[in-house]
Order: sequence, then C-alpha cells, then structure tokens
Amino acid sequence: MNEEEHKAYHKRILYVVILMMLLLFGGATFYHKFEGWRYIDALYFSAATMTTVGYGDITPKTDAGKIFTIFFVFAGVGMALYGLTLLAAHFIDIREEFWLQRLGKIKNIRFRHHTTTFWERLKKIFAYKTEKLVRESEKAYSRKK
Repeated sequence: MNEEEHKAYHKRILYVVILMMLLLFGGATFYHKFEGWRYIDALYFSAATMTTVGYGDITPKTDAGKIFTIFFVFAGVGMALYGLTLLAAHFIDIREEFWLQRLGKIKNIRFRHHTTTFWERLKKIFAYKTEKLVRESEKAYSRKK
C-alpha cells in the first residue's frame, strides 16, 4: 500500500467518524427535544441504538420518537457497520503488506544461492535440440559399424 492509498484510507475513516458523531449527537438532540429526556440519557440511548445493544431501559414514548427511531436504527447501524468494515479492511491491508514483506525477506535469504527452479531443471531434462540429437545418433551409429 503506497502513501496515497494510506492517506485515502485515513481520510475515509475520518469522514465516517465525523458522520457517526453527527448522527450520534443529532439523535441525542432529537430525543432530548422531542422525548424530553436529559441530554446524557438521550446520548446514552442513541449510542445503545447505533451499536444495536438496545438495553430497553429507556424507550421512546411519543409517536415522533418511535418513527425517528426506526430511521435512526437503519442509518446508525449502517454507518457503524461501514465504519467497522473500513477499519477492519485497513488493518488487514496493513497486516497483509507486513507479512508479504517478511516472506519476501525470508525468500531472499533462503534461496539466495539457488539459481535454477524445479521447473527450469525439469525443462532442461526434457528439452532437446534436434541438431544435437542427430549428431549424437550419427556418432552412435558410426561406432556400431
């Protein structure tokens, strides 16, 4: 992964975190205003809803709160899963690159003096040149006479 790809990942992760925070605090503000909850309770409910924990100790009572929660769950869970997927993909790419570099170093150390591969040796065994075969067969024929 080059530096530009690495920066693009970080930028995408930053955008997702900002969107998640906006969604979290936006949801908390909605519940604070429409449900009349304390802001900390509204923030707690928003976080529990976005992470699909849903303890059930606080639930919306108004129709507006229930309708908002339906859309908030889909948006919040989708955004949270996308963010987690993005983070996981980033760490997997970094780990894969690390192991490929390590294996490349091991391969260079282990097979440094090894010049021909198995396939090259096999090719040499079965490879033949017609001129050489003709010369060898003529020599063998002339010896028999």
